[in-house]
Amino acid sequence: MINFFRKIFFLKLKAGDLLNEFTPPILEDIWNATFDCMILVNEEGSILSLNRPATRLFSGNPSTLAGASIYELIPSEEFRKSLQKKTKTGISISLGTKQLVGNMIFLERENTARGYLLIFKDISQVQNLHHQIHEMNKTKQLFDLMLDQLEEGICVIDEHGTILYYNRKAGEVDTLEPEGVRGRRVQDMWNVDEHTSTLLTSLRTGRTLNHRETQFSASGKTVTSLFRTVPLLLGDHQYGAMEVSKDITEQKQLAESIMQLQKQNKGNSEAHSFVSLHKNNTRFQFENIIFSSREMALTVEQARRSARSRSNILIVGETGTGKELFAQSIHNESPRKNNSFIAQNCAALPESLLESLLFGTAAGSFTGAVDRPGLFEQSHGGTLLLDEINSMSTSLQAKLLRVLQERKVQRLGSSKVVDIDVRVIATMNEDPHEAIAAGRLREDLFYRIGVVNLVVPPLRNRKEDIRILADYFITKHAQLLEVTVNGLEPDIFRFFMNYHWPGNVRQLEHVIEGCLNLVYDEDTIGYDQLPPNLKNKIQQQEQPSLKEQSIQFAGSLPEQIEKLERIMIEQAMKNTDNNITKAGEQLGISRQTLNYKLKKYLIFC
Repeated sequence: MINFFRKIFFLKLKAGDLLNEFTPPILEDIWNATFDCMILVNEEGSILSLNRPATRLFSGNPSTLAGASIYELIPSEEFRKSLQKKTKTGISISLGTKQLVGNMIFLERENTARGYLLIFKDISQVQNLHHQIHEMNKTKQLFDLMLDQLEEGICVIDEHGTILYYNRKAGEVDTLEPEGVRGRRVQDMWNVDEHTSTLLTSLRTGRTLNHRETQFSASGKTVTSLFRTVPLLLGDHQYGAMEVSKDITEQKQLAESIMQLQKQNKGNSEAHSFVSLHKNNTRFQFENIIFSSREMALTVEQARRSARSRSNILIVGETGTGKELFAQSIHNESPRKNNSFIAQNCAALPESLLESLLFGTAAGSFTGAVDRPGLFEQSHGGTLLLDEINSMSTSLQAKLLRVLQERKVQRLGSSKVVDIDVRVIATMNEDPHEAIAAGRLREDLFYRIGVVNLVVPPLRNRKEDIRILADYFITKHAQLLEVTVNGLEPDIFRFFMNYHWPGNVRQLEHVIEGCLNLVYDEDTIGYDQLPPNLKNKIQQQEQPSLKEQSIQFAGSLPEQIEKLERIMIEQAMKNTDNNITKAGEQLGISRQTLNYKLKKYLIFC
């Protein structure tokens, strides 16, 4: 193509009649029809000819521009130097708001310089367009980021029912990844059609829809949401529909729970799952703590001494060690024993409900709310037990800290401050310093609530208590079940002494109660009455080593592999005290895979 234009330009270099003679009209048409700007200049830089795009670029006409110096049109020193090189070279020139790029071709014939051909185009519009696209992409990313921060789910479809936008919150409710939803049809993502889908209905009818719906998410969770679906119109044309959803599951449960509590408090004298309002609703005293070990004797003595003061107490111990038993015993040996003892599990309720129960509510603080004292007011003069305080959110811990420091409480929705005199006993099932390091417990709250620290040792660290506890539970539940059992078979007792009891005293009591339910005419608890997981533990202890078992293997290769797999899983579970995560790491498999194999081989933890 360049050679073709080169021929044209040599024709144009001829003067006078030769120009008309050797430049037929068809070549002139081609010269002017190209989209690129073309300028022919002589060796001194004077313009000999330029085509229409170049004329438009410089806002002139051929007659006035012809003969002018190219350096006047393009006053660039860099351009002047490029022209003087007398060779084919690329050019890039900034000319006001214009950006010119192209080539400069040196023309010569028979070793005689004849001039230059400039071919270039103005790419400023392309650059502007590129900049606009870049800015639009930035705006879109910012818009997506902003919508992902909303607590409302947003889903947008086009006029064909294809999902254009689906934000993070919508994905959380549906347990779906937004990237896997965008670009899909509504019918492909959910089991709906144009009549059952609110988005497709709004798209079809052009109406705005409002509704409330309780549904199951993809993970099986029950979710209650409010929906508003609107058509997207530009002028008279509908381009799609948008649905905004808000998850009100927690608010619904909160309102229902508090309203139920308020109804019960108006006249229902029966105890309920959150808190009992009976005066001093306790069952235990120190005399009810059964032990013979030195470790428990020391803990009980420390608890008795702490009962005399009003200082807050933190009781630390694994699940099932009897932390509430200690809390009730401390209350019943304290000067507050004739006043209320109220217990609340901090892990059992969502933050908003727990806050209203602790601090109380004022009428109108939410729909259906009435004036109701919180647990701190109800415990005035007595003791409030906060079980599993490390399960409380840190934001609520900060509010609790303020109440403990000031000994004043303010109901939700009220400006009135009430003085309180409450002794707080808190419990934790983990080391408080580990909880602080992990961000589950505020350090300032720990120092405020742990004025006295009591540690209840796990059953595996006080095995001399197993005999006396087992005998007590056998006597207790045998009487309730009306059976006669004298104790444990010797082999079972030895197993109990060697077992690590992850559920501690509570697990021991439940095991014995379960065994007594299976007694027929036996006078002792034996192997046949044990639960499956403990039978499995005994079988593991009696199994020969892997080396011995390899000799006994018989059958097909898949059968032998399954036997070996089962043995390795049982050994890993034993080595890690039934910790599925650690056992999976030891075996080199995921927790989910190990869970599947535990069920497959009926291995009970």
